[in-house]
Amino acid sequence: MELKILTNEEKALYREDIIALLTESDEDFLPPLSKRGSPKDNSFSQNAKNPSGVLSYYTAMNAQPILAALADGSVLGFVSFSENYEGGEKPNIYISTLVVSKAARGQGLTAKMYDHLFNVAFPDRPFYTRTWSTNAAHTKILSRFCFSEIKRIENDRGQGIDTIYFEKPAARSH
Repeated sequence: MELKILTNEEKALYREDIIALLTESDEDFLPPLSKRGSPKDNSFSQNAKNPSGVLSYYTAMNAQPILAALADGSVLGFVSFSENYEGGEKPNIYISTLVVSKAARGQGLTAKMYDHLFNVAFPDRPFYTRTWSTNAAHTKILSRFCFSEIKRIENDRGQGIDTIYFEKPAARSH
């Protein structure tokens, strides 16, 4: 397996794989990706099914850098991210989308991709991300990588389902 930040040409080459992963995982997100316009959506209460499915989300996400886990000519999982997220005071990385194929789940792929981002690609940058309060699997791995909660919006994704923002300091300080 190879972890690689894709060039624009590689994004085009793996387009169908990435769309297939987004489609496969659509309903694993709250709200589903097909009800969002982009990874930067901040309102989750008024979203309705997008007639183009996950394609609108993919189009917006594809403008971001993508770290892909590649094996045997296909994408097993990926992380999309933005550099210098609006709320950050210093250069930083905002992790916007994380998807692992259902067939590759439970094999530590999320940890490998996160480790690559934190310790290889951007060791001098703090990281930010968000998830929903009932996403136990993701909050567990965020805790493992020393993310701390910095903001919570109660009932943002439905009754009893909060949006939680997290921050992780740089792996290596100057």
